[in-house]
Amino acid sequence: MNAVFVLWAMHDPWLVTIAIFICALSTFAALALIHHAKAAAGYIHLAWIGVAAVAVGSGIWATHFVAMLAYSPGYQTGYGLAQMLLSLASGIICAGIGFWLATRGRTRFDAPAGGGVLGLGIACMDYLGMAALKIGGAIVWNDGLIALSIVAGVSLGALSLLVGLSRASMASRLGGAGILTIAICSMHFTGMMDAGLGNCFSVVTADDATPFNLSLAVAIVSSMILIASLTGLRLDLRDKRRRILEQGRMRGLADAALEGLLVCNGHQIITINTSLSVLVGRERDDVANKGLELFFDEGTIATLLATPDTAIEADLKVVHGGLSVPAELILRNIDYCGTERHLIAVRDLSARKKAERDFLFLTRHDSLTGLSNRADYDRQLADEISRAKHNGHKLALLFVELNRFKHVKDRFGHAAGDALLRRVTQCTKASLTGCSFAARLGGEEFAIVIPNLERREEAGYFAQRLLSAFQASNADNDTPYEITASIGVAVLPDDAADAQGLASSADAALHQAKQGGREGYRLFESAMGVEMRDRRQMEIDLRVAIAHDELRLAYQPQMNIDSGTIGGFEVLVRWHHPIHGDISPAVFIPIAEESGQISQIDAWVLRQACADAVTWKNPMSIAVNVSAIQLQSGTLAELILETLVSTGLSPKRLEIEITETAMVHDLDQALVTLRGVKALGVKIAMDDFGTGYSSLANLRAFPFDKIKIDHSFVGGVDCNEHSAAIVRAVLGLGAALRLPVVAEGVEREEELDFLRTEKCAQAQGYLVSKPTSIAAFDSLTNADQKADGIATTHKTAPTLRLVG
Repeated sequence: MNAVFVLWAMHDPWLVTIAIFICALSTFAALALIHHAKAAAGYIHLAWIGVAAVAVGSGIWATHFVAMLAYSPGYQTGYGLAQMLLSLASGIICAGIGFWLATRGRTRFDAPAGGGVLGLGIACMDYLGMAALKIGGAIVWNDGLIALSIVAGVSLGALSLLVGLSRASMASRLGGAGILTIAICSMHFTGMMDAGLGNCFSVVTADDATPFNLSLAVAIVSSMILIASLTGLRLDLRDKRRRILEQGRMRGLADAALEGLLVCNGHQIITINTSLSVLVGRERDDVANKGLELFFDEGTIATLLATPDTAIEADLKVVHGGLSVPAELILRNIDYCGTERHLIAVRDLSARKKAERDFLFLTRHDSLTGLSNRADYDRQLADEISRAKHNGHKLALLFVELNRFKHVKDRFGHAAGDALLRRVTQCTKASLTGCSFAARLGGEEFAIVIPNLERREEAGYFAQRLLSAFQASNADNDTPYEITASIGVAVLPDDAADAQGLASSADAALHQAKQGGREGYRLFESAMGVEMRDRRQMEIDLRVAIAHDELRLAYQPQMNIDSGTIGGFEVLVRWHHPIHGDISPAVFIPIAEESGQISQIDAWVLRQACADAVTWKNPMSIAVNVSAIQLQSGTLAELILETLVSTGLSPKRLEIEITETAMVHDLDQALVTLRGVKALGVKIAMDDFGTGYSSLANLRAFPFDKIKIDHSFVGGVDCNEHSAAIVRAVLGLGAALRLPVVAEGVEREEELDFLRTEKCAQAQGYLVSKPTSIAAFDSLTNADQKADGIATTHKTAPTLRLVG
């Protein structure tokens, strides 16, 4: 501490202050010039480094020798010119090397490395300057203080450029210049403390010119520093104004771009445009002079810098929740404010990626329910079957079909149908467990795959649980329509060995479930497979039969009970299979309804019957049955009109028979269709009265022309009190409504006598005649017409009942 006070006492305070001022001025000028060098490229970059090196090197040298002039050891001193020039050169050269390293912009360690070299230059200049002293005796050096001074100079030099080049702000420049000033001053005064001059003596006279020459040199150098500083400041201000104008113009253009734009110098961000600022959630000023690591990972940065003009996809880091967004990046070299810089264009790919995900989802899922579609179902089922075979587990396939779904859509609209499907999906998803998955295969058809089963019965438990979920949803929902479904279940490997066989078995089980009441489930049994194959073959054969006119018509007469005459015929369809012979309508009509072929059959029967009837001399009536599908189609009236026009049959001779079951699917649509038929002058009869739903309500809703009592009530009516009561009630209802009643299925004399006694209008059944070809009734259809109808004889109709 005493040595410090002694050293301070041996210095002129005013000259020391001047030395410090010169030092501060030169360091600030140098940092200003370095910033220009950092922003430039090529030879301009090297020129700025040279100017900065001269400024700071001269400043260091001037600081040292002004401080030396301020030092008075107590005897006359002089200075060697060669050593002074060598110390000046060393300072400038080391400063230039240090500044070049600091402004390369390759790594984050460039600035402190360059500052360290600058610190070594300060040490070289200082100790070479000490060697310029002309004194007698030997200077005694303190090795410890020498090492300390060098370490301090290198450390502070590194810190000064790290701070001074971290930002382009004035605060950074002042901070870096201050630290560098401290480094230079501390190096000098520490060096002075290192040098022991106690045994030295003067070897020059008072006339020695070196102090004057030194003063002149210091003045010249100081002037150079001042000129360089002022020149740098002037250039800085002019360049800054130019940059501001240029940056403003470029910023306006950049902000007009919809894409994000980022300008950088190597790894260092210079600025970003508004679009990128909004995308990443950071202000423009907050990212300036930060590293590219703020937005991209190291791999992305390396790829960008190594492959300019090449688009790459990478994740862009954003502030919001620490997340990242997918982006397309492309780097190009541009002229930015007169300097070559990198421009990175950033295009947000979030919308495109979402569209791709949505498209991929839609290719694999049903758009309404979100369940797997058929293509994805096929793929997943194949995978699960492969795993089940490998692991030795069972796998269940459930086919689920909603009941009366078309009725819901037709009556309540498509929106109601969609809502029903979403409810079904919600119940299904809630019932799934583990690796199970569900798919929508069609309008009202679903499939559920349940892997990893230990026992076959588990599939049945799931089916029952799903039906219970549907019932619970119905209870909690106040819509006028409910979820009802039939489920067919097949298990691998018990019922099939592959996907196709499993689907066939599940379909057979579904058919049995529908046959059993259309609300329940059935597990596949081997007999179902045989039956399903027979049904499918029959469906194929029926399609061929329609195309090749294998169907034929059979006519069953309707007898007027009072007169015993024939008033008309009911037309029935028959099928003679080329291999299996006659197929009962009770067998092939349900198959036709399920396969959708019933409409073709209805149309063919109607056209053929009308074509036959129009050839008869006797204009007897014909009654044609219409299926529920044809009634609900909405085109029945058009079909009848077209048929009547094409065949020439009078509408008064045609009678359409419909069942109550056909009306119950959609009563409103049925009534609209029947009113259209009625408007043509065609009669309408209610067939199988008493076996459907709400018979009285249907009679009230539409004025039918005839009621037909089902054969199940007529059989044994003479000896069954319950049947007799029902028949009497229907006959009484017909009389009250002035509707003729036809009794079907009359097979015994006693039954006919009962009907005659109860005033039934007409009878139809085997007692009158079996259904047969119209040729068997030629004597009736082509006989002379009488007032009460056509008399019957054994000769004209061998199977016809003789009455009266």
